[in-house]
Amino acid sequence: MFGALLVLTLVTVGVSYLNLTETPAVVIALAIAATKAALVAMFFMHLKGERPMVFWPLGLTAVLFVALFAFVLWSEGDHLFGTRFHDAFSVERAAPAAQGGH
Repeated sequence: MFGALLVLTLVTVGVSYLNLTETPAVVIALAIAATKAALVAMFFMHLKGERPMVFWPLGLTAVLFVALFAFVLWSEGDHLFGTRFHDAFSVERAAPAAQGGH
């Protein structure tokens, strides 16, 4: 099992030298990382021979982990697109008030 992890690590290093574009590089890196994580969980954490009852807390942990990141991205996502910050003395902010007369 250690040999498989070592080979996958060498594959990761080899893929980094291929100069792929961003999307294929991320997809390949995630696939290799997921494979390595599955090997570690199955063999080094001894989950391969466990009863099915152990997988419920493991699955719940994974769902809550994804939910945590989803909520953080959802709450912070509005800062990424369409938000413009201006200071109190900028011309763009003063112009509409002068035109409307309010």
